[in-house]
Amino acid sequence: MSIFSRLSAWFGGDTTNPDEGQQSTGPGTYATDSGISVTDEKALQLSGVWSCTQIIVDSLSSIPLRWHREKGGERTPLETGAIYQLFKGRPNKYMKMRDFRRCLTLQLALWNNAYAKIDWFEDRPVAITPLHPARMEVHRDEHGLTYHYNSGGDVHVFADKSILHLKGMSAEGVVGLDRSDFARNTYGVAASANKYAAKQFANGGKPGGVLKVDKFLKQDQRAALAKIYEGISATADGANKLWVLEGGVDFESIAHDPNTMQMLETRQFQLGDIARFFGVPAVLIGAGTSGSSSWPASFEQQQLAFLTFTLSSYLSEWEAALIDALVLRKDLGKIVVDHDEDDFIKMDSKAKAEFLSKMTQNGMMDRNEGRKKLRLPTRGGAGDLTAQVNLTTLDKLGETDGGEPDGNEDTSAI
Repeated sequence: MSIFSRLSAWFGGDTTNPDEGQQSTGPGTYATDSGISVTDEKALQLSGVWSCTQIIVDSLSSIPLRWHREKGGERTPLETGAIYQLFKGRPNKYMKMRDFRRCLTLQLALWNNAYAKIDWFEDRPVAITPLHPARMEVHRDEHGLTYHYNSGGDVHVFADKSILHLKGMSAEGVVGLDRSDFARNTYGVAASANKYAAKQFANGGKPGGVLKVDKFLKQDQRAALAKIYEGISATADGANKLWVLEGGVDFESIAHDPNTMQMLETRQFQLGDIARFFGVPAVLIGAGTSGSSSWPASFEQQQLAFLTFTLSSYLSEWEAALIDALVLRKDLGKIVVDHDEDDFIKMDSKAKAEFLSKMTQNGMMDRNEGRKKLRLPTRGGAGDLTAQVNLTTLDKLGETDGGEPDGNEDTSAI
């Protein structure tokens, strides 16, 4: 969001977007009700924000992205063409594909919008390069969307075709609602609590206070007295020192007790509050409480819950945005992309053995496919589908040992 958008927020800006013109992503201000200005960079200094974004980015980038060519309901891996070269090699001259995916996923997690510039050669995408969401403005008119990117004072205008745009929850479907903007007050409370705790330790745990004297002082006397005794509560360097108060001077503390302010409870609550904005279970960032007892006990079920309720929206948005931005109209429905989520759900050895046994013994998967799940090389003769009737191939079900169908068997449905 531009500096002009942030300035307009001081005068009552909202999230209602016009039919034409710049599209707003949120309140657009760094100010918070706690009195602390929280920029996006300062938000990342909060452990809750860092942990939530890191677990989303690391988890999603570990899930393989697969491109396929689909025909007649059958899918074959995409192994030729511009898209294949783009995703199997480097998306641009600056980074690996893994770095690219991590970058855009971080943007999507923090700002609910992620952008990348697409370089085309005729009808082939040859490079995709991330653009920072804070510098991007999306404009809408009767002809469609244009993207205005501020780069060092110069504004570059891109057509819709030249931008890969991933967006999260949106009121109008054009831009995502900026998560950081809407979570700013929550960030502010957490930052204020962190600052208060830091000041407490910086002062050696000593409270602030006032000096009382039994007569009126001149301005220069007041300044001199404050300078002499400022070490009583100013820094940790004065902790455990002996101070001599003379001439009727008395010190009285005016700070609140951290226990009375429930500082530990406040900081713990803010972790959970931040996790709610990201849709991340609090227990995954070390913010679980007794109220987290409903979280699944097994590690596999925890992964499945996180995948279902948090990561699935990111995965589906990645897939939809890539198809929309990179696949030509003539190839829609023919080239598809999805994520291989099996690698994310890590089963224990017993559960994996039972799963593969059932799949191979009931004709749902051949043994070579099962071996691939275990990252083992294929074997000759292990590529047939079998069922539990003597583990024969499907086309021989109902046959006797001599190879002829058993007259007592009804094989018409085989």
